Amino acid sequence: MITRRSNKEETTSRAEAVRAKRKQQESSARPPSAKKVVSQIRSVVEEVLPTQQVRTPRRTAAYRPTRRRWDSAIAQPHTMHTGGLAIPNLPLSWRTVSFSIVVVLSAFLLHLMSSPDYYINSISLAGSKNIPGDEIYRLSGVAGLNVLWLDLDQVQEKVQTIPGIKTAVVEAHWTNDIYIQVTENEPVLVWSQGGQTVWVDKDGITFPARGQNPNIIPIVVDDATLPLAANSRIPVNAIQGALQLKQLRQNIELLHYDAVNGLSYQDGRNWRGYFGVGTDMEMKLAVYETLVANLVARGVKPTMISVVSKDAPYYRK
Repeated sequence: MITRRSNKEETTSRAEAVRAKRKQQESSARPPSAKKVVSQIRSVVEEVLPTQQVRTPRRTAAYRPTRRRWDSAIAQPHTMHTGGLAIPNLPLSWRTVSFSIVVVLSAFLLHLMSSPDYYINSISLAGSKNIPGDEIYRLSGVAGLNVLWLDLDQVQEKVQTIPGIKTAVVEAHWTNDIYIQVTENEPVLVWSQGGQTVWVDKDGITFPARGQNPNIIPIVVDDATLPLAANSRIPVNAIQGALQLKQLRQNIELLHYDAVNGLSYQDGRNWRGYFGVGTDMEMKLAVYETLVANLVARGVKPTMISVVSKDAPYYRK
């Protein structure tokens, strides 16, 4: 007996057939999943190697990737190959390095202390005219001194205290070359007092006379029996007056000085002329010569003529 299906049943069967066919098509179009591939590979391996077990590593929560560590050459010794010879690089700690530095510095210090190349046995001198170089070398305090103990400021101070030196510059050049440049006091007068003779510069500073200098005029003090005290200064107005007189009267070879009348000189006409001090010597000389002419015209022979005050000149017989 043939039973006919209802329309509803036929529609359901057709829908299921369509879905099954679509599913089969999608399955054939999509690539197999990773899990399925692994499963297939495992089955193939088990067939080829049935006695070995293949395990897929699994990561756990405590798994950490392996890290590569790079250490310095000092911390990680290795062997350096040079041709056929292998030279090991030994580990060096900071203590070893520090000790090596101390040894090197100590050896260098010992060399500085023992080698004659670092001891001063001469100086290079510039600017010295009247003061001998060996005197400056001796008084500078550098003779036989090791360069390690050299104090340039102290050497400069010592050189500048040498009488006759106004300023000094001191330099040191490796290894033991000492350069000293000095500026000396320029003498303009020779001052003799109480048996002592010194040079005097234009500022009145006195310093030891060194030899003969024909370009400077000598002055003898008549009213002082004691020598000059240390760091004594000569009156600047007396120095200025003496230089003017010498310039105006080239034949003057010697001047005298006393505290009351100032500068004077022995006139070749057998009297002493007094001129005081200061920078008005040209006017005083004019008054002096006018008075001399008057006295000669009258036949008067004076023993002294004073123009210390040019407004009130006088003479004595």
